Amino acid sequence: MDSVDSQILKILSENASATATEISEAVSLSVPAVNKRILKLRESGVIRSYTILTDEKKVGKSVCAFILLAVRYGEGAETLERYVKDDPDVLECYAVTGDYDYLIKICAESIEALEGRLLYLKKQKGVVKSHTMFSLMEHKMSAAVLPNM
Repeated sequence: MDSVDSQILKILSENASATATEISEAVSLSVPAVNKRILKLRESGVIRSYTILTDEKKVGKSVCAFILLAVRYGEGAETLERYVKDDPDVLECYAVTGDYDYLIKICAESIEALEGRLLYLKKQKGVVKSHTMFSLMEHKMSAAVLPNM
């Protein structure tokens, strides 16, 4: 990956619907050359997918929280991982180090809906403790990890 690939990634991270023509003008390459580079970035796994970012409030999911879960070793991890993959309101889930084992980001339509999800998680086999933090304001969210340029 060279500096042109990095530029292409930056452009696509800011606007995933940027056309090859727009990108070619920005990086001073032909449209076929840009398409070939994007294809290589996809085939190599650098670009995993294209997506959209929605405004939580405008889609009726204004309650956003981060839940830390501690799970007893060897118990419940598969059920938990299946749940977070299947629930569309779970936006992110990470295995983490420290006093907790998982960090989960959930956006829900109400406190009651979030409480239902939290109670479900806490009832799962192996979950020994949880800690929930509500998001008050988003100051930065980046959907892409870009290489140094």
